Amino acid sequence: MLTDYDRFEKEDEILEFTTLTPQEYEAFRNQHPYRDFMNSLKAMDLKKINHWDVEYVGVKEQDKVICATPLTSIQVMKLYRFYYAQRGFLMDYHNVELLRFFTKELAAYLKKKKGLYLVVDPNVLYKERDIDGELVENGFDHSYVVDNMIASGYEHQGFTKDFQVISEIRWMFALYLDGKDENTLLKEMHQQTRWSVNKTLKQGIQVRELSIDELDIFLDMMHHTSQRCEFAEREPEFYRNQMIAYGEDAKLLLAYLDLNDFRRKLDLEKQDLEKEHAEILAKLEELPNSKKFIKKKKVLDEALALNEKKYKDADTLEQEHGACIPMATSFFIQSQDELVYLYSAAYDTFKKYNAPYAIQWHMLQYALKHGIRKYNFYGLSGDFDKNAQDYGVYEFKKGFHGVVEELVGDFILPIQKGPYALYKKLKNK
Repeated sequence: MLTDYDRFEKEDEILEFTTLTPQEYEAFRNQHPYRDFMNSLKAMDLKKINHWDVEYVGVKEQDKVICATPLTSIQVMKLYRFYYAQRGFLMDYHNVELLRFFTKELAAYLKKKKGLYLVVDPNVLYKERDIDGELVENGFDHSYVVDNMIASGYEHQGFTKDFQVISEIRWMFALYLDGKDENTLLKEMHQQTRWSVNKTLKQGIQVRELSIDELDIFLDMMHHTSQRCEFAEREPEFYRNQMIAYGEDAKLLLAYLDLNDFRRKLDLEKQDLEKEHAEILAKLEELPNSKKFIKKKKVLDEALALNEKKYKDADTLEQEHGACIPMATSFFIQSQDELVYLYSAAYDTFKKYNAPYAIQWHMLQYALKHGIRKYNFYGLSGDFDKNAQDYGVYEFKKGFHGVVEELVGDFILPIQKGPYALYKKLKNK
């Protein structure tokens, strides 16, 4: 308990800035609308694994927590520490007096701890947008959060677009699952997306979860994808540490083709087709000029030919790649009411099998089954022009239906103003 900090008294209200135990923080966070997988205790465990210091602070009113945030820090300029309130603060941003009190006390607290500056990126949506990224007329508007943060001494870093190296994702694509079932999801998908999902089912693409011991399957595919798409490849520990920190909440999925199982399905399909074909031939003996049965025979002949082709293709695939072929992988993190799609990779050789769609459909079904209300396709650049670098990624996510979401952005609170100005100058050289 921090007993040496000022208390803000107004009538019967007594606000007290205080450190919080992890248990106090998590209890408050669990019931807060701004909770997020990135401000969870498991996210803080990941920070610790990556050598950040972690603590929790907040404000109590008559011993009740009314504001809380995680604080992570790391050394900068040898003498100082950089502080980050990851997806914080958890509070009512309408309450300007609370925000100012918390800011004043937090700045004093961090100054004593050699804090240089603090970055805050609240998990608060800015303005309501539709599936195309356009503002919704009469939609929600949380610009007061930006205004109140600036009025309390924070420097807003702007409404950025593109992927920022020094910042977390600001633009996302989300699908809300309230009141939906599998049929509704399929119906709402773009026609091409629905076709791709159904194609994976017909082709026998299966999905299973990988353990941390199977991480190399994901890493190999990620290496292939990074070379093909020319993006920077992460170190293996980047993903391994997330699996360790998030534990059961980390979901690593593999889409694959089991050729033995696929051939069994082809055999069953062939039996059904041959039975129906024999019935049509019998009908044609009775009615040789029937346009209806002649047409049906043609359709069945084509289906049998396709079945045979698939069988031969399966034999060729097995000779080249083995009986069980990994095709695509994706990394998800699950929280209380959200499933977040973070990373993915696929072998370009098997592009025609649409394996990434199999993973998304599998996880959408998983989300429905577990009562998860928000399926977060996560990062977008915020640039919705067809020439944008990530337009293909946006189009893939958009195909499943949903809305674009924009967070209010990053805020900086300078703690040691002179040294911070020098730090910025050196950093920008």
